[in-house]
Amino acid sequence: MRKESLLIVLSYLTIYIVWGSTYFFIKMAVATIPSFYVVGFRWLIGGIALLIYSWLSGRIKPWPTAKELLASLILGTLLLIGGNGLVTIAEKRVDSYFAALVLAATPITVALFDRVLLKKQISLIKLGGIVLGLIGVAALLYNGKSILGSFTADVILILTGMTLWSLGTSLGHKIHTPKDVFVNSSIQMIFVGLISLIWAYFETPNASFTDFTSSSIFGLAYLTIFGSLAFCAYNHLLLHEPAIRITSYSYINPVIAVVLGLLVGAEKPVPFLMFGLPLILMGLILMLYGELLMNKLFRKTATSN
Repeated sequence: MRKESLLIVLSYLTIYIVWGSTYFFIKMAVATIPSFYVVGFRWLIGGIALLIYSWLSGRIKPWPTAKELLASLILGTLLLIGGNGLVTIAEKRVDSYFAALVLAATPITVALFDRVLLKKQISLIKLGGIVLGLIGVAALLYNGKSILGSFTADVILILTGMTLWSLGTSLGHKIHTPKDVFVNSSIQMIFVGLISLIWAYFETPNASFTDFTSSSIFGLAYLTIFGSLAFCAYNHLLLHEPAIRITSYSYINPVIAVVLGLLVGAEKPVPFLMFGLPLILMGLILMLYGELLMNKLFRKTATSN
């Protein structure tokens, strides 16, 4: 296996496993630490570590242009403040596995942004997958009493975060960021970390570090170390893989998140979990592999005839 192919495989494995667990550790961290302190410390510490590594390993050659820096800051804002930040706020009150299940529908919004920004066609099979996925998400959100009542402020935060993350994912294929993935990631992370800590200070000026429990600190440490590595892997994939293929992590993440949330975190399942989750996964299969499966089926039928 070539080095680049190996890096792509390792990058996929990293975002599959790590991102599936981060929802649980976000929930653990925000239990006693204000949400944007979690976002700020997580990305600032990880970003500084990556920048030091990039500097010592000679990766910052040449220095990114002003246009590349601006593109990196735009993506960082969309992905880490708009996407990750809003979800982190929501997890103060929403179960970790529920956030992961809703965000499993990310390929749907990525496909829509790919159509608008990258002019990629949406086939009938992919459209069918989008419809199934949307029905699955609606089932997860429905509280069994009222449709409008199901859209709480936290649910809207998660959906907004998913939309902004998807926009950043598609936009990452259109704008030119620093070519080195570590440099690009460190710029985004440091910028977002600083902005988030400033925001956190003015939002909760009386926050006391002595109130942070050891479990919350452990959750923050996990997010800082492994979350930073996963974000680097994600940026690497943005440079080398199609956006819709990258979002295949949505298959694995919900499974890990559900296991951790329900079994380890003792979270309560939503009423239509067993109806909504299969629909989302079926929709994802149609979106990502529907055309391939149909082509193989037609080819096999033609051969047999």
